[in-house]
Amino acid sequence: MTEAAPATSSCRTCQGSGEFPTDSGLVDCPDCGGAGTLPPKNVLVEWRMRDIERAATRHGSIEAKDAQWLLTELRAARTALTEIIALAHDVSDEQGIPIRIRFAANKALGLYSVTKTQGS
Repeated sequence: MTEAAPATSSCRTCQGSGEFPTDSGLVDCPDCGGAGTLPPKNVLVEWRMRDIERAATRHGSIEAKDAQWLLTELRAARTALTEIIALAHDVSDEQGIPIRIRFAANKALGLYSVTKTQGS
């Protein structure tokens, strides 16, 4: 990858201190876990998905803002997978990794029907 990974950003909730004031005193910040900096996006997405899953299990439904966030993440992932399929089509090697990439991305997207050919 040619792009540099973004530096971890300071947590806005605790302003980088890692501590969060409550009526019972200071506790670890709920957003950064006491680190003072936010983890990478993949970790934040996983945390949010788990929070939504727990809420749905407890209440039997999720809030509209959570559903909207999930749809935004789903659209971004599907767009990336579609681009990956297109890039894999541009590679001339039809037997190796590009074909495996296309099949893996298509498995998630379901863009193309997959049929067995004779001899497969």
